[in-house]
Amino acid sequence: EESPEGQKFDPTKHQSIAALESDAPVNSIMGVMQKGYMLHDRVLRPALVTVAKARTVAEPESSAT
Repeated sequence: EESPEGQKFDPTKHQSIAALESDAPVNSIMGVMQKGYMLHDRVLRPALVTVAKARTVAEPESSAT
């Protein structure tokens, strides 16, 4: 059983379901939808996770007068 919350996203062990804008480090796991399972070094079922992505900076609207 693997609970990867807070770890860095690893595509060999995790499956990303969503990417959310956050102040957390990019590609870190923010939430676990379904636990993953491993047997020794073999992945039986990848963990379904949400991953942090960088916040987008919105450009201020310019007012035309």
